Amino acid sequence: MRAFVLAGGMGTRLRDRFGDLPKPLVPVGGKPFLTRQLEWLAAHDLREVVLCVGHGADQVRQAVGDGAAAGVQIFYSREVAPLGTGGALKLAESFVEGPSLVINGDTLPELEPASLERVRQARSATGAVALFALDDVSASGRVECDEEGKITAFAEKDSERRGRGWVNGGCYSFDVSLWSWLPEGPSSLERDVLPRLAAAGALVGQKIDGAFFDIGTPAGWERAERRFAA
Repeated sequence: MRAFVLAGGMGTRLRDRFGDLPKPLVPVGGKPFLTRQLEWLAAHDLREVVLCVGHGADQVRQAVGDGAAAGVQIFYSREVAPLGTGGALKLAESFVEGPSLVINGDTLPELEPASLERVRQARSATGAVALFALDDVSASGRVECDEEGKITAFAEKDSERRGRGWVNGGCYSFDVSLWSWLPEGPSSLERDVLPRLAAAGALVGQKIDGAFFDIGTPAGWERAERRFAA
């Protein structure tokens, strides 16, 4: 499998703390978050990585280069104007060679990527989504599955619906057919593509008994910093 890292984020919500530093380069536990992602991929034998870059692309390239220091080989797919997560993947279509792991540039999950792909293959699904439990999903939105693990809906944030639930951890395994679902131009994988796949019965979830770290918000960054600075 090749891994695709959606590393074009601007890090707007982290700007008060880190200024214009591209979100993938935000330090967590003393090293850029992207470096931690690359090392995690290498540790799971995912050695070919496509970085979908945008904002701060030159800084990202300068920081991680060809990936050798992290034990991977990096291919760059660079957007000229913001395309969103779906558009960034569509732009990188020429790098697709088979089933692919896709991970958000601000996410680091505790999971075995190969197990996510095994779940996808076993169900002959277009995609498998890593799901993580939260004690309160009211501020996060939630993912609903049937008894067989097929994803039936992506529910919006609902301040009145509190309690434990499953959320999208920003890590996916996709068959090559995913790229036929991606429209040309800007799009959101989360809002425009995944709900359509779920409605078509082409998406399954894997409930992960572990943690995931999302540095997209100050609170999320602080949680990751406490974990990796220890």
